[in-house]
Amino acid sequence: MFPHPAKLAFAASDEPEMKPLGMQGLVAAVVTPMMDDGELNLALVPEIVDHLERNGIGGVYIAGSTGEGMSLTDDERMAVAEAYLQHCKGRMQAVVQVGHNSMKAAAALAVHAQASGADAISATPTGYFQAEGERGLVEFMAGIAEGAPATPFYYYHIPALSGAAMNPMRFTELAVEGIPTFCGIKYTDAGTSYNLSALQKAGPDLEFLSGTDEAYLQALAQGYEGAVGSTYNYAAPIYHQVRTAFEAGDLDGARLWQARALEMLEAMLGTCGRASLKAMMSMVGIDCGPARRPVEPASSEQLSQLRRRLEAMGWFEWVNLQDTEVS
Repeated sequence: MFPHPAKLAFAASDEPEMKPLGMQGLVAAVVTPMMDDGELNLALVPEIVDHLERNGIGGVYIAGSTGEGMSLTDDERMAVAEAYLQHCKGRMQAVVQVGHNSMKAAAALAVHAQASGADAISATPTGYFQAEGERGLVEFMAGIAEGAPATPFYYYHIPALSGAAMNPMRFTELAVEGIPTFCGIKYTDAGTSYNLSALQKAGPDLEFLSGTDEAYLQALAQGYEGAVGSTYNYAAPIYHQVRTAFEAGDLDGARLWQARALEMLEAMLGTCGRASLKAMMSMVGIDCGPARRPVEPASSEQLSQLRRRLEAMGWFEWVNLQDTEVS
């Protein structure tokens, strides 16, 4: 097992009785607000959290892919975590993503997240030197989780970006035995998101969170209770409509609203690319600044094109912003 820098260990007699958070509904993978020069603009965090709460968001996922965690310095990641944890306390659950190419740094971020009051931590696998198989990945993740022995741990399965295409069912079986704080997986792999029943068989008492906005209706149909996503930051009303219709047995309505979510995503990616995941915050009146390179920031022309497409499809009406002045 990869040793934690502080040489923490889970002694058998000290293992906590760790339970999943039981996240329901939408969890926003929050953005990291920045100035035009790329420096952090954490003064915006209270406004972002207020906006999420008004829109029925039940939790936040901090410094993940949408939050550009891998593009931040370690000090910046800690500052972002502190800001969100401070303003989410008592209002919504907060998970801090601590994955890093340095296992030592990841463990230190885990220590900090627990000390700052995170409800849970989560981690991507290393992306440069990768773990050897599912057992090696469990050992790496255990070394991170040891930094937060009193905090639930969720593995972040996102092979399209991490490159770690491990078998998640086998990982789950091994992690149940090898990581005492293991509580579930943030599952972001649209191609295999149908695996929920197999994941639940591998870890009956664990929590699996859907991480693919494009497949929200599919996730509901399988039985996912919670979903973590980028577009929930600014389009939560659309996804609430999907769930409301689905739970009422109105499959035509659920499909209609999911199709609208897909139309929005097509406009976003077709104009601003990945930068749109952050740029869309300006459409709800909260300018969170540009994406940090290597993600290419959206240009003013791209943003104008995006706005025109959103207006044409009726997006502002869909998210109840037709009477709101947005920047």
